[in-house]
Amino acid sequence: MIFPVSVFASENNYIACDLIGAEQSEFENLVEEIQNIKATHPEYKEEMVQNILDEHHLRYGRGIVDVWNVLTDSEKRLCIRYPFDALKVNTAKNIATSQTEAKFEVNGLGDRSDAFRHGIWNAEMTVLIGKEKAELFATAHEDKDVTGNEPDGYFKVAHRDMDLYNNEVGRNIGENNIVVSENEMSDIIYQEIQSPITQFIWLHE
Repeated sequence: MIFPVSVFASENNYIACDLIGAEQSEFENLVEEIQNIKATHPEYKEEMVQNILDEHHLRYGRGIVDVWNVLTDSEKRLCIRYPFDALKVNTAKNIATSQTEAKFEVNGLGDRSDAFRHGIWNAEMTVLIGKEKAELFATAHEDKDVTGNEPDGYFKVAHRDMDLYNNEVGRNIGENNIVVSENEMSDIIYQEIQSPITQFIWLHE
């Protein structure tokens, strides 16, 4: 879900983007691993499952490990609790980054494209898993250290607050447009972003 900025530093269309989905096949492997642990040990609570996954993934450096290790602790707990919903959340993230690139030719940080990306991610999550769970996953994604500044020079806490606000705007749009296609949702949110009275916010152009 969140990948280190350096992973994409050489790609011009990703500018310190914190919302890159994993390859769907890799996330499917993660879901399978979670399901196998839960099926083998139904007595294990979420904390125990998380500890097993954390320990297992410390031994490896690629593939499924990357998918797990980049999650916040809050996201990990939700993945364990709702693994198939987590897979749909990853689908929504991939939709968000691809649609942002299509509209802006960049997945930026703190700018209008960032606001759009979070908006469509939450709108698509609302379509796929419902508004309540969409809020859980979106809020869990922001549950990370906000000390210091992001690469654009703005405080991390300002980015978090911006994302949480735009996430809610996106969920409301998704709730009101539950049957539209992915491209139609993208157009709706893009029009809102470009409106002089847009509900979305961003830190800089």
